[in-house]
Amino acid sequence: MATDSTVTTPRRAGRLPRALRSRFFGWLVFAGVLLAWQRYASTHPSPRYATVTDVAAKWWSEILGGPLPAAILQTLRTMLIGYAIAAVLAVAVGVLMARVRFVYVLVEPPLELLRPMPISAVIPLLILYLGIDDAMKISVVALAAFFHILLNAYSGAGSTPRTMMDTARTFGLTWRQTMAEVVIPAAAPAIFVGLRSALAASLVISVVVGMIAGNDGLGHLLMIQQQSFLVTDLIVGAATIAMLGYLLNFAFLFVERRILHWHFGATRAQD
Repeated sequence: MATDSTVTTPRRAGRLPRALRSRFFGWLVFAGVLLAWQRYASTHPSPRYATVTDVAAKWWSEILGGPLPAAILQTLRTMLIGYAIAAVLAVAVGVLMARVRFVYVLVEPPLELLRPMPISAVIPLLILYLGIDDAMKISVVALAAFFHILLNAYSGAGSTPRTMMDTARTFGLTWRQTMAEVVIPAAAPAIFVGLRSALAASLVISVVVGMIAGNDGLGHLLMIQQQSFLVTDLIVGAATIAMLGYLLNFAFLFVERRILHWHFGATRAQD
């Protein structure tokens, strides 16, 4: 009997941590927060609060016939164009900085000078030169995303194992072949970390720039609702941005696992 108790107790203790580590538990906590919010807003009526059901109903009506879909599309357009520009430039510059000394010496000082500058300090200059059209907003998003990707591309390309470089040299690969077949694949996991971080930053900045100097998009819509004290609409806008961020991250992880399947397979094998 003593042996049975000592065996079964650790098993029962092990089930709880495994349940707590489940994603379902996280969604359960989130549902509990929504229920608490619904109860509080229902029992404490105030213009400053909106119930979950009111927000859901308003969101659905906005999707069907309000300004929300157009604002979402405009924000996504600005964000994705700026993000794509930043991704191409940052990966190219980061890899070249890591593998070509001349490029590093040439671009490292100005990049280090610009990197700590808050993006909000650049917006007035870009408005002065580009106005408040899409070119300004896309430029702001691209600048914000650029350094997220650059640092990871530089780190990944610079960390290419020497044995891989020696093997490429032994097989007589040209510089271009070495970059395409050795350096970039080796740096890809680090590059994707930067791309994922930049994706979230791009969404945030595309909304913020719409608040500061936009004439369309989710940021501009939120400012109009705030000035009109439309609390339910504000919560709908904020919730929409959160859902967009979640869906974009989900899609990114899906693509990442398809492209870097060899990396995740090797990681699972090591575990």
